[in-house]
Amino acid sequence: MITAIAFTAYPARDVAALRRFYTGVLGLTFSDPYCEDGTEKYAEAQIGSGCFSLMTSDWMEVAPGSCAAVAFEVDDIERSFADLGKHGIPTPEIHETPVCKLGSFRDPEGNKITLHQLTAPAR
Repeated sequence: MITAIAFTAYPARDVAALRRFYTGVLGLTFSDPYCEDGTEKYAEAQIGSGCFSLMTSDWMEVAPGSCAAVAFEVDDIERSFADLGKHGIPTPEIHETPVCKLGSFRDPEGNKITLHQLTAPAR
């Protein structure tokens, strides 16, 4: 029945500002946002075969800062967190497991973001 994840969305009071954060800090590239009455309501960035999206909290019916579900894969988690520090984001603790390294921080709306680096060989 389910063949892929089409998109995941994070709620925002200000989609445009949050899009600028994800573009400037994490390097995501968003397609042209959907706007109504001059206000960005939805923006999405293609990642692999799915999309990471930002959507107004009134559309999602979920409060900004309430999401904690996305984990972005990175090549070098230590370098990624060092880059976050250059943007004034406190460097989170990196947790190591037998198969990965990961750590989390919050976007300007309060949503939790996890960076993940797979360290075990792919199956």
